[in-house]
Amino acid sequence: MSNTVALNNESHRNLKVMTKRGAAFGEATHLVPVVANELRNLVLEYPVCITKDPKNGQFSLCALLGFGPGENLFLQGENWDAQYVPMHIRRQPFMVGYRNPEAGPGEDKGAVITLDMDSPRVNRDGSSADGERLFDDEGSNTPFMNEVSDLLGQLMGGMESTTAFLKFLADNDLIEPAHINVQFASGEQKRYEGLYTVNDEKLQQLEADKLVYMHQHGYLQAAYWLSASMGQVRKLIQRKNQQ
Repeated sequence: MSNTVALNNESHRNLKVMTKRGAAFGEATHLVPVVANELRNLVLEYPVCITKDPKNGQFSLCALLGFGPGENLFLQGENWDAQYVPMHIRRQPFMVGYRNPEAGPGEDKGAVITLDMDSPRVNRDGSSADGERLFDDEGSNTPFMNEVSDLLGQLMGGMESTTAFLKFLADNDLIEPAHINVQFASGEQKRYEGLYTVNDEKLQQLEADKLVYMHQHGYLQAAYWLSASMGQVRKLIQRKNQQ
């Protein structure tokens, strides 16, 4: 269970947050949630798949980092071996919360930045050198805190656009299972189910007006990026074989 609190410049004046990479910070995971506005950067490094919540059938985007629970093939000690680290990883231990989450359309939900005080990234000892301060001695945001705020803004906007993007794909029957069959250097063979991707054939056959709509909303490029990213599975296999 997390111990999430709303961030403020009085209670957390001297608190620091560690920005190191590593399994100790919960980064040993084979799937990480991502958003559509990251795809331009993600597809150069990772396979990006669509996942489906078995409880409500809702689709999400995830980057594939390994082939089993707890396996992040990009994580090497305290080093993340990639040019781009997904925003969901970089935003830890912060998230956006709401003072009035039940607010209706057009009403202010009262967004606030929250912090998981139980996260191993949180350094409560302000005298320690480990970590980045969130506020300066006057209570103003530090440059690090401004970066966090900007990142969370991108992430929240990306979550909304990703939901709309995936809904369009689902409504137009453009999502299909991504059957991932791999063979490792050891001879071990595995088949991974439960992951989805874009159906390229149906995308090519889509009506012209819908293709125009996709282009206007950035969905067409995102769909192509999503489909092309599956080629990164081969590089992921190479990483597995090298370990």
